[in-house]
Amino acid sequence: MKLADIFGDNMVFQAEKPFRIFGSGRGTVSVELNGEVFVETFDKDKWLVELPPQPYGTPCDVFITLNGEKHVLKNIVFGDVFLCAGQSNMQFTIALEQDCAPIAYDEKIRYYASPRGLEECSPTLGAWYVLNAENVDNWSALGLHIAQEYRKKKDVYVGIVGSFQGASVIRTWMPERVLDEAVYLPPEERKHVNVFNNDWKTDCFMYNKSFLPLAPYSFLRAIWYQGESDTCVAEGAIYTELLRRLIESWREDLMDASLPFTVIEICDYDSRNDDGWRIIQECQQKIVNFTKNVNVVTSKDVCEHSNIHPANKEGLAKKVVLTF
Repeated sequence: MKLADIFGDNMVFQAEKPFRIFGSGRGTVSVELNGEVFVETFDKDKWLVELPPQPYGTPCDVFITLNGEKHVLKNIVFGDVFLCAGQSNMQFTIALEQDCAPIAYDEKIRYYASPRGLEECSPTLGAWYVLNAENVDNWSALGLHIAQEYRKKKDVYVGIVGSFQGASVIRTWMPERVLDEAVYLPPEERKHVNVFNNDWKTDCFMYNKSFLPLAPYSFLRAIWYQGESDTCVAEGAIYTELLRRLIESWREDLMDASLPFTVIEICDYDSRNDDGWRIIQECQQKIVNFTKNVNVVTSKDVCEHSNIHPANKEGLAKKVVLTF
């Protein structure tokens, strides 16, 4: 038996929502938290122990025994956890950012980047990190600034979970069960860069490698920033429906039917002032009409337009947090 990769020292669990610990293998699982012990036995290849929702709290240890093998999760906390997902503008790191304010290090902000199934892995993939000078360069810039802005509103521990891949298309983030004929588009009709020359442009790849291993972790909110790789007219005709299906399938996998989603509209980009680009922006705006608990944040008024990767994410982060 083993724990899912997201479980480790320094992690942040979502407070006041179901507290789930899960992994793979068969046998008996024992979880001890604050003197209470929960024991369950599983005869299938995946296991899940769901404990009662926990209050916001200070660091403690969680003791887990899997078929007699003991594990300790040290320095874990209960706070608010955000899933930050999408493509390169969500992946864009602090090391690449320009003209941002000095980073105020804060042990109440913690970060986990989900492995992407790729050889070129960042040093901060696959473990939880407490914000400090040694590791901050590899954090998602937008994710970090969202956490910092949120901490100004609420004095709690904040966890940022990143699940992203630059140049990834929306279909790669979706399960096979929702990719039926109604949303099929022949490869030759997709944006030219979407020819299947990278794993993360194939259907379901990033869903299986990066998102699904996180489920069913509890989150306060998901933040989705993607679309630049789907900007052709033919893709625009089905993008809103694809996004609706992504949101609903992720909610199902995360066992949270009302999980709030923030969708960030892709920024204006001077080199792509065309119908395909504008249609995706319109599709993102329309998603609020097709599924509940979704809000859309416009980025073009707080980002430069000469770079597909605007080099400062602070203004956008402030705007995102204002909608919470």
